[in-house]
Amino acid sequence: MDNKQWEAEKKQFNDTSRYKDIMNVPRHASRAHLPMPQIDRAGQFAPFAALTGYKELLDQTAKRYHNKDYLSREELLALTKQIKELSKVRPWPLVTVTYFHGQNGYYEQYTGQLVNVDWQRQRLRFRDGNSVVIRNLKRISKK
Repeated sequence: MDNKQWEAEKKQFNDTSRYKDIMNVPRHASRAHLPMPQIDRAGQFAPFAALTGYKELLDQTAKRYHNKDYLSREELLALTKQIKELSKVRPWPLVTVTYFHGQNGYYEQYTGQLVNVDWQRQRLRFRDGNSVVIRNLKRISKK
């Protein structure tokens, strides 16, 4: 940016002479209304509610996950060790898993032949195409 352009922009954006008549006037305080709380102030400028229904969606998800029994750190480490041992078995073993189904909010059992442990995506994959999230597992046993 050259000096000439800088001076033009500085004059355009820093010229407050047009507002001299109102610059030192005290802020208006209504006698009829209490001042709006600062937390509510931003809401008047929102042109629309972009996240309409988001809270309801979160509430529905929370209800589904209400039944989930989260594993302790020790239980998760033991389960991970068990999965690592099963992933070394060839041919891939037939296993039964008890897992939390996030869509219906309940625990389910599934039996299938394990074909892959995807550690990057944290999933157990089975021969029939099904997969289970490792964090949703409650237990796993070899058939």
